[in-house]
Amino acid sequence: MEFTVERTLRRRGVRWTGWGLVVLTGSLVWLIGSFGNAVPGAAFVGILSALAVWHGWNDLRKARGPFRLQIDGRGITLHDAALSWEQVDAVALWHDRAADSDTTPPDPRLMLWTAPGVTLPRKQDRTWDARNRYTLVNCSDLDQSVSQLTTALAKHGGARFETAPRAVRPPIPVTVAGPELSVPGGERTFTADQGARRKAVIWTLLALLCSAVFVSLNLYLVYHPDKADYDSGAGIPVTVAALAALVFWIKVRSSYVRWRKPLRLRIGGAGIGMREVAGEERYFQWAQIAAVSVGPQPYSSDSHPCLTVWPLPGTHAHDHPSHLSDGHRAYVLPGLDRLPGGVTAVVPVLRAYAGERYAETA
Repeated sequence: MEFTVERTLRRRGVRWTGWGLVVLTGSLVWLIGSFGNAVPGAAFVGILSALAVWHGWNDLRKARGPFRLQIDGRGITLHDAALSWEQVDAVALWHDRAADSDTTPPDPRLMLWTAPGVTLPRKQDRTWDARNRYTLVNCSDLDQSVSQLTTALAKHGGARFETAPRAVRPPIPVTVAGPELSVPGGERTFTADQGARRKAVIWTLLALLCSAVFVSLNLYLVYHPDKADYDSGAGIPVTVAALAALVFWIKVRSSYVRWRKPLRLRIGGAGIGMREVAGEERYFQWAQIAAVSVGPQPYSSDSHPCLTVWPLPGTHAHDHPSHLSDGHRAYVLPGLDRLPGGVTAVVPVLRAYAGERYAETA
């Protein structure tokens, strides 16, 4: 399959350059019309618009430059080299973390590691190991989608297409096997019962009691104004009752949310659904999962077992991962030991449905 960048780069470059020139012209008119009285503001806007023009011009320059990316059964063909699959050690889509939680995660970059002794006539990436790594293209520049790139790599790359960190699982071809639909019992749901319902009832009773005491004390002071001697401490019980009622109502809300949305894990023939306490469920179809593992949470001092899902590149593109490992996204459900039966009950079901997607890391 042939991948191109010309249309995307040209369209983006024209947009940045056009709007940048418009704003730059406006800042010059603003500067001239104010007779130099608005120099700081106009200069700031002018600098920003000049940067936009430069960014757009750079995209237009890249669109005119040489580029070729063809992925087929013979290997990967670039504008400056042609590699057979025997000359490729690995190829992967490298994800970067978003600037903040409100920003959509950026598209990944296509990375290629050549076999020992094989180099490309271009600049290598700086790495911490001795493997030769090259960045072929930023997927945001492609005219085609990330899912199309993933499909081509999965179809032709085989085990050379890395979909999960090597520390989690050795590279294997993207699987189409599983889940085992003959698993007895069908879909299994594990829900943590931490007594949230009982706690909600208890906190509600205490909140109602403190609220009743608070109202009663206020009514007593209203109908007995001669007892309302605040200098002698008559207002202390009222204040204590009000604060206690406020704390208990906060506890009621927290317990109610935990009762209605407890920690839950669903494993079935369609995929894996996992929800943290008071959160929304995140569902992964098996066709979207590269690997799944059970063990301590990576890059954390917490030794409690958790479930980690490594999705295929191109899926769940707008979801923020729990963490990144070697450019691969991971989504974590902590607290498996709080589920009924703990890890002992979860792992057999997960292994039966996941098949070769399950990585033995626990």
